Amino acid sequence: MQINFGGVSKVISSLAEDIEEKDKNEEQKKGTIKFKMSVTSAKATKDNSEISGDTSIQTNLHDGKFMMAISDGMGSGAKAKKSSSTVIKMLKRLLTTGFDKDISIGLINSSINLNSDEETYATIDISVFDRNTGNIEFIKNGACPTFIKLENKVEVVKAVSLPAGIVQNIDLVVYDKDLKGGELIVMCSDGVLESNQELINKEIWIKELLENIQTDDIQKIANILLQESIDNGFGVAKDDMTILIAKIEKIK
Repeated sequence: MQINFGGVSKVISSLAEDIEEKDKNEEQKKGTIKFKMSVTSAKATKDNSEISGDTSIQTNLHDGKFMMAISDGMGSGAKAKKSSSTVIKMLKRLLTTGFDKDISIGLINSSINLNSDEETYATIDISVFDRNTGNIEFIKNGACPTFIKLENKVEVVKAVSLPAGIVQNIDLVVYDKDLKGGELIVMCSDGVLESNQELINKEIWIKELLENIQTDDIQKIANILLQESIDNGFGVAKDDMTILIAKIEKIK
């Protein structure tokens, strides 16, 4: 499979450059940062596969915002990696320069449809946290639920939509929530969620695991969740697995 994103990328880059200077000026006008966040990850590649089809990113955006994103390509290996890495690269290029999220993801979806000569897709799962206001926005397309843990309570944010590349008109699902500090944001790819084959509602096992974890050490939590996912496959990673966890703290 060959996906040529060159033409679309050049157009997008030109549009993004036009607004980059404006966004830099707007950033200087923003108030002080009121929240800080720590981010970590844990990953595993599918057994007998040399290349993971998952791609993730953690990066600063304009105006004091921070983005975490996971894209899960169809299957595992080089083809899946190319789909997911293209989505992530384009997201970074667009959103770090202030490009509108809906437009950005719509362009990515269109470029996959226009330039692919066979069925291919990649999920889109984005969390954007505003360190000025404490608001977090979740943008999902074909992606796994996100979990918000505060002490022993866990909220599940989920959406049902087709992955990028499957449909001509992308169906984004967007949620937002105001955070107060102390929350842990847990994102994962499909390999983690689907590792438990015994439950119909797959998010239940992750929710209950997070509720019972006492530590707020996000690297320990990521490692525990990854190990549990592998243990669900009797010690074998049945699919590519990616976990991102952020700790939100109010600056005093």
